[in-house]
Amino acid sequence: MKLQTFKLTLAYRGEDFYGWQRQDPHPTVQLALEDALRKIYGGSFPVAGSGRTDRGVHALGQTASAQLPPIHQPAVLLRALNFHLPPGVRVLSVKKEKPKFHARFSARGKTYLYRIVNSPWLHPLEIGRAWHVPRPLHLPAVRRAARLFVGKHDFASFTSNPGYERESTVRRLRSIRIKRKPGNILELSFDGDGFLYRMVRNLVGALVKVGHNRLSVADLKKILSARSRAGAPPTAPAEGLYLFQVRY
Repeated sequence: MKLQTFKLTLAYRGEDFYGWQRQDPHPTVQLALEDALRKIYGGSFPVAGSGRTDRGVHALGQTASAQLPPIHQPAVLLRALNFHLPPGVRVLSVKKEKPKFHARFSARGKTYLYRIVNSPWLHPLEIGRAWHVPRPLHLPAVRRAARLFVGKHDFASFTSNPGYERESTVRRLRSIRIKRKPGNILELSFDGDGFLYRMVRNLVGALVKVGHNRLSVADLKKILSARSRAGAPPTAPAEGLYLFQVRY
């Protein structure tokens, strides 16, 4: 039987998994999807994701692709997947795609969202959902610093070692938007053509330092130009990060 390419859009709760990538025997999102497909089709069908997310990182719009037998319509497959998946992950949509579509290699860009609760205390329902930063942040300085990163740059100072060789650490950020929401919540939205390992969390860690007047924009420019992680600020926690959307 000729297989059909399917595109899956899904959301998951980061603390329930050891990230996206398979790490047997630990629970991961990729493993959960492949186990659900095995129960539906009675065979092994690998799933490709648009990219890896670390342990604790959430997704509101992760994308996956798989080559599957065309015996179920998308609506039927959607219901079947969610029936077999653990409660921390849900498939939001299923769509038939062209044969060459691939969740990772066909992607043209991504948007990540980072949430900060900037108040003296953390609401219990925000535990595991945002980074609690109790000290006030000076938002005008944070916004000035964020503009430094927009455009095409070598982000070597703001990536961690992924454990494999990379062709380049140059990436292009289309925009960084910062909004203050009710409840003293800051939402930082990063839209780019591609992202390096822990790049968003490292950028957020640096922007918070600027917001606390512990780094200036000039300092940040020097760190960016140095292309060395050694002199950069610490990484922001995983629980504030969400993969918001993948563009195709």
